[in-house]
Amino acid sequence: MSFAQGKRLGLVLGGGGARGLAHLGVLQVLEEAGVRIDAVTGASVGAFVGAAVAAGLPIATLSEVARSVRWWHLARPCWPRRGLVSFAPLEAYLKRLLGDINIEDLSLPFACVATDAFTGAGVVFRSGQLAPRVRASCSVPGAVKPILIDGVVYVDGGMVDNLPIDIMHSIADVDVILAVNLFGPPTFLPQGIVGFTLTVAGHTLVQAGCNPHSADILVEPDCTGFSLTGFRYEELVGRGRAAMTAQLQVLLQVLQ
Repeated sequence: MSFAQGKRLGLVLGGGGARGLAHLGVLQVLEEAGVRIDAVTGASVGAFVGAAVAAGLPIATLSEVARSVRWWHLARPCWPRRGLVSFAPLEAYLKRLLGDINIEDLSLPFACVATDAFTGAGVVFRSGQLAPRVRASCSVPGAVKPILIDGVVYVDGGMVDNLPIDIMHSIADVDVILAVNLFGPPTFLPQGIVGFTLTVAGHTLVQAGCNPHSADILVEPDCTGFSLTGFRYEELVGRGRAAMTAQLQVLLQVLQ
C-alpha cells in the first residue's frame, strides 16, 4: 500500500524496557500503509529501535531479531558494583547488527538522549559512535552499569526525557511528529531482583520531563499488565499494531 505523502514525518520512540516490542507493531503498520519516516529520536529501548530504523534495517529483520533474541543475551552480571548487569553485550550486538557506524552517517537523521550520571543533566547525542551512545540511553541507573564516553559517565536518557519530542526539530526539518509513549499508569509486575529494580526505576520515567501531548499524533499502546522485563513478543507487538491502526487514518490525512 502507498499514498501520496506530501509532508515529512518525525518519529519519536519512548522508553519502556520490554514494552519496546510494541514499537515494532507501530512500525509494521506504518510500513504496510506506505508511510515514510524522515527522522527518528528515541530514549532507552526507543533509542535501540530508533537506531535500527535510522540505519535502514528492514522492519521484518528487526522484528525477527526481537523475536529470537532474549534480553539476557544482551546483558551480563556485574557484581557487585555500579549496577546488577552490564549492557556491554548489547553494545557489541548492535555493532554486529548495524555496523560500527557513527550517528551522523545513518540513513536518516537520528538522536537519542542520555543522562550525565554526576550532574543529572540530559544530553542529546546527535553525532559520534552509535552503539555506545544507544547503550548509554538504555542504562537504567541502579540496574545497569553506567557507561563512560569521552570522560563522562552516562545512564538512561529516559530519566530526564523519556519521550524526546522537543529535540526532533533540532535534527531535522519535519512537518509532523508522531510519538509512541509506552507508559500509562504504573503496573508493577517485577520478576526477580533485576526485574524489581528495573520496574521501580523505570516507573520514575513517567515523571521525566516530557509532554507526550506536544506531538502532532500520540500513539499509546495499552501496556497495562506488562512489566519492563517481560518480553511477550506477540502480545506486545499486537498492542502496538492496534494502537497505531486506531490512529492511522488521522496520520495519513495530516501527512498528505
